[in-house]
Amino acid sequence: MLKNLLNKFPDAVFHKGDCSNPELYIWFQDDDGTSLGIPKTDLTQEEIKLLQVLFSGEAPNERNTAFSNKQWSDYLYQDHMELPLTSWDQVRFTQFTISGGGFPHEEFEEAFLSFVPEDTLLIWNNDFTGVLIEGNTHDNPGLHEFIPVISTLQGDFYVKMNIFSGNFHAVNNQLHYHFTMESDCFAKSRLHLPDLKVSTLPEVFPFLFLTGQSTGDKEWYAEQLLGETLEDQELIQTVKIYVEHNSNASSASKALYIHRNSLQYRIDKFTEKTGLDIRSFRHALTAYLIILLHK
Repeated sequence: MLKNLLNKFPDAVFHKGDCSNPELYIWFQDDDGTSLGIPKTDLTQEEIKLLQVLFSGEAPNERNTAFSNKQWSDYLYQDHMELPLTSWDQVRFTQFTISGGGFPHEEFEEAFLSFVPEDTLLIWNNDFTGVLIEGNTHDNPGLHEFIPVISTLQGDFYVKMNIFSGNFHAVNNQLHYHFTMESDCFAKSRLHLPDLKVSTLPEVFPFLFLTGQSTGDKEWYAEQLLGETLEDQELIQTVKIYVEHNSNASSASKALYIHRNSLQYRIDKFTEKTGLDIRSFRHALTAYLIILLHK
């Protein structure tokens, strides 16, 4: 019976391996054990409720046995679940995929968690994808620290890994939306930058820009990439002019009628507040595109 739904939902898939981002689908099972994933954007709330009456939801991943892991797994990967109770004020999602042969999951999980703060959770979505959830502490690994971690895990377990390191987000009713948006970013990263072991929003954003974004999504990207600098129009204009002058400080400072030292101060301020080093091509491109998109 599930197969008949393909007539109404042609973008539905039968296996998670058939889509780049299974978290963006709602999965159903019939009595024969057949699964079908339908893109969330293709379903109305009424259709979701009806299908949930007719079919069971996909069984949650059995690897998330601890109570807190099960709660977070339900919240992130199942629909209409409540935000878990937690002492964390802010969390960061580091999503990962693993490819290669079989590997001992328990040993892998133990090894991965040894590189991050002690209270970090590892939540499996399936046998080859999952997410680290970290509270915001002084011990969180920086982006550059993840690269040797991935290299070590790949060497020890004979697998290939890709991760997407998100931003820290307040634990509130917007948290699931942040997770969904970053899941989409990770999918684009794997599609366009498959050889990049560790990706973040600044690297992926130019590819997201090409596909067009809704107004709400534009605001999310602007907030994540530019943060509080959105309120400083002088700083935003400085960055825009600097990039338009091919990152040439002399040319940009003349166009802005300011001293080169003042320009350098503004650039350093922007980098400190956003993490975007606009002296590099990728970050300069991302900064310029999001400024244009937000105008």
